Amino acid sequence: MAWVAITEADVLTVLSGPELAAYRSVALAGGQADPVAPIIGQVVDLVRGYVGGCKSNQLGEAGTIPAKLLQPALDIIAVQIPRRVRKDPTQARQDAHDQAIALLEKVSDCDFDLEEPVTPSTEETAAGTPRISGGKRKFGREQQDGI
Repeated sequence: MAWVAITEADVLTVLSGPELAAYRSVALAGGQADPVAPIIGQVVDLVRGYVGGCKSNQLGEAGTIPAKLLQPALDIIAVQIPRRVRKDPTQARQDAHDQAIALLEKVSDCDFDLEEPVTPSTEETAAGTPRISGGKRKFGREQQDGI
């Protein structure tokens, strides 16, 4: 499977057309920008962050996610868009969102197998390397006489 970009057509698989139009009209009436494209971008970045959390994963082209994670990403979007206009999601959508986050945590812990991208990204995927420093030595040359 390939890495894919999330489109508005994908979003329409989790939100109905009239529902998405209603969220847009509420957001636009309040003088805000269209909420769909920015939320898609934020969720893509979130998914890529979780994927990059596992050092053995390699990121695909910018703006893409593994096809295996498309549905969990859409479940997150289905909660984020209504929240943007201050509407609480249904319990079923909230549960799907929570399961999606749990799956992404597994991805980050390297407990979920992902396909390698056809075109890898040059983005850094690993977090900073931890530093381990020791304390001062308690024994020097003078303290080891007779050992």
